[in-house]
Amino acid sequence: MEKKGGKLRVVNQTYEGTVRFYSQINEILAAGGLKKVCFAVAYARWDGLGLISENLEQFLRAGGVLETAYGFDNDVTSPDSFLYGLYLKELYPGNVFCGAFEDKYRNAVFHPKLLLFEGDDYFKAVIGSANLTGAGLSRNIELGTRLEVPRGSKIANDLEGAWSYVKGRAVEVDISFVRSMKAQNRLDQEGDGGDGANLETGQPAKPPLSVGAKAAPKPLFEKVLDIANPRKRDLILRKLDPLSERPRRLYLQILAGETGAPNSSVMGYQIQLPVATLSAYFGVGPAQTKEVLFHFVAEDIRVHLTHFENNTHRVRLRPLREVPRPAIVIFERDGPSEFTCSIVPPKDYTRVIAEKCNQQTRTGARKWGLE
Repeated sequence: MEKKGGKLRVVNQTYEGTVRFYSQINEILAAGGLKKVCFAVAYARWDGLGLISENLEQFLRAGGVLETAYGFDNDVTSPDSFLYGLYLKELYPGNVFCGAFEDKYRNAVFHPKLLLFEGDDYFKAVIGSANLTGAGLSRNIELGTRLEVPRGSKIANDLEGAWSYVKGRAVEVDISFVRSMKAQNRLDQEGDGGDGANLETGQPAKPPLSVGAKAAPKPLFEKVLDIANPRKRDLILRKLDPLSERPRRLYLQILAGETGAPNSSVMGYQIQLPVATLSAYFGVGPAQTKEVLFHFVAEDIRVHLTHFENNTHRVRLRPLREVPRPAIVIFERDGPSEFTCSIVPPKDYTRVIAEKCNQQTRTGARKWGLE
């Protein structure tokens, strides 16, 4: 429908069809000419935001403004969705508002799905049933409308008013908020929740739907690792302790000068962990302590990792006493607090230090990497 300069179309996302909500959003973002983008949705997850992140960041690089408000405490919205907002705030300071909307009543919830795009002389919007989740933007059966109206029209004013209402009642998110909500179990984890099998009835798992779109181009931590500015990259990594999808491996260089040796005939084995690894890999936030279990070939070591404010983080790992230096320890994640540890063979040291330990470039500093 087109009337008095306005345009309206139905967006019908089905299992078998080719129409996808994430494609509609990307099309609007890529068209250019936008000044401001506002998202007000009940549920948000990185697996959905990742589907539009490339075009969203291109819009921000061009000087655009992004404002978001997501519901939480709803068993869907993840900490990763808010962490992505904080990631964008760090990269594009002054151009990003990241908000959270808390339900005020026990019998009424925050449930809009408004994606608003503002140009010089128009407003575009996608309104319907789809949230900013991987399922909502690519897999679910969803129905909505995509419209364009002139600036100053009644519909444009109503849309702008709807967003202003939400933003005015949202709490601006910072890392303390995300850490607090994660600790209170008011944010959900990324992932599809398993294979779908019913453990009580024994019914077989339902098959997954493939729609030709990944859940996201890459895990959020990988986007952070790609940041060219080492200071900003390290700063954001230090704030990833609430992340729900963590790196699988940590590669850590150990040096001849490690402390903790009982005498000069034995290598030191008190290893210093880089601050960013405590947050991004081990999930230990500032002033927090976490018990972890390290499995070495000859011994299991249970230790407490503490994220001290003075940025010194040392852990004694006795199995490293006999390891010639320099060397590389690989920590492989077995669970949230359990890791298998191995040593890179000396013949592979030079190759692995170059290929895997790329997160510290300062001369003389301990090299490390995540994947």
